[in-house]
Amino acid sequence: MYEPIQGEAGTVVPDDGFLKGVYDLTRKYNCLLIADEVQAGLGRTGTLLAADHDLKPYGLKPDILTLGKALSGGMTPASGIVADRELMECFSAGNQGSTFGGNPLTMAIVRASLEVLRDEGLVENAAARGEQLRAGLRGINSALLREVRGRGLMNALEVGSGSHVDGHDLAKIL
Repeated sequence: MYEPIQGEAGTVVPDDGFLKGVYDLTRKYNCLLIADEVQAGLGRTGTLLAADHDLKPYGLKPDILTLGKALSGGMTPASGIVADRELMECFSAGNQGSTFGGNPLTMAIVRASLEVLRDEGLVENAAARGEQLRAGLRGINSALLREVRGRGLMNALEVGSGSHVDGHDLAKIL
């Protein structure tokens, strides 16, 4: 189980080919590849799924995806898993661990949220605005800025170490 982009760790984007290597290891050792898309999934990184950045170019996909947060557009708690039919048939109602699974109102909200995501081009917008944001931040010439990283609208700005930097210092250069 892996996060295609580690959010809590500081928006850590894997090196090109790393997740393909992880996929290959799961096949070598006959285990499932489970992508935790709770934070990064559903458009936030400029693709529908964050795993798409690293696996789709090879024609690959995770065996299972875990989703949450964005499923309902923030309107109500929602979570779920996505897998092919063969894997899903291994589960019966209630044993997959989804706290909010099956609530009819929540499922209607999830459906509407996914329609908005699709109909309003939010995935494509996240990709374009993220590129714009990172280009603008990388264009700032300051010793305070150590690294700009991310995908889509899931980004991090790392400030230099060695001296105290606070929000006022950053606001002056931004």
